[in-house]
Amino acid sequence: MTRSSVSSSGETPPRNRPSVVVLDAPGAGYVEGAGPERDIISPLGAVRPVIVPAQEHGHLHELDADYVILWHRVSLNADFFTKSDTCRAVVCASVGYDHVDIEAARAHGIPVYHVPHYGTEEVADHTLALFLALERRLGELRRHVSDGGWDWRAIGDPRRLRDMVWGVVGLGRIGLAVARRAQAFGLRVVFVDPYNHPGIEKALGMERRHHLDQLLEESDVVSLHVPLTAETRHLLDARRLHRMKRGSVLVNTARGGLIDISALEGALAEERPARVGLDVVEGEPDIPPWLRDHPRALISPHAAFYSVPSLAELRARAAEAVRQMISGEPVTAAVAVP
Repeated sequence: MTRSSVSSSGETPPRNRPSVVVLDAPGAGYVEGAGPERDIISPLGAVRPVIVPAQEHGHLHELDADYVILWHRVSLNADFFTKSDTCRAVVCASVGYDHVDIEAARAHGIPVYHVPHYGTEEVADHTLALFLALERRLGELRRHVSDGGWDWRAIGDPRRLRDMVWGVVGLGRIGLAVARRAQAFGLRVVFVDPYNHPGIEKALGMERRHHLDQLLEESDVVSLHVPLTAETRHLLDARRLHRMKRGSVLVNTARGGLIDISALEGALAEERPARVGLDVVEGEPDIPPWLRDHPRALISPHAAFYSVPSLAELRARAAEAVRQMISGEPVTAAVAVP
């Protein structure tokens, strides 16, 4: 990829002003132009969106960019940080940052930021929506009515929510928002989070579990709310999926790689879990055909984060973080990746 071959809109910025590039993937739809980013940054720097196919991710160092706003379907690898002679900082327009080689960025002194404090409400609401739709069999009921039926027994054997245990894996911003919503439905909440403050369970009226296996064995529904790292990749592998309570529900609105997708088919066959709600899938947007058509799987296309206000907030925070860096202000609109 050469600079002239990059798919972008807007003029190449003069080098007497900082250059800000907004990177998105073809068809992803997160950046339609860069109007919101320009509104915030243009008094100090020149902004242009660049659409990058996956096969060109290895050539992104050829971009003449001082600051990069990065959407999650574009990856920055070690080669980028080694070869780029202009990049000063990267802002991930996302909660997750697994699409960036953080160690390489750190080794070359390039700070990486993310935006963990947007869209909390939307992701938590979507998590509950997936669970409720699965537990109340809404998909099956809709098909039953569409086929001309009107029999309440088509719902099968749903459980009373108030008698269930919700296991939260990762009690951060989103995990806590999910837990509070589950409590409002009368579920008993247990959680595992080795990084959260000791005793916080007393303040929240929840129960801490120190081992993930224990949480999996006792929970009627499990939801995942941790970042994807080397430590958490395939957190739910074949062994841990088998530890889940028979008949349970698994919901993932965090990152697809937390679940070993190759092990999930067999786990569903054993009903450990019996039903799965996924907004993220390992390898997305390429979804295994067996999963796409599975009668006990409810899949949404990485949409949990989205509402009109949340997307506007995300773009504004990412752009404001870059503006703060250019102007030499403390960065408060985004959070540095440790």
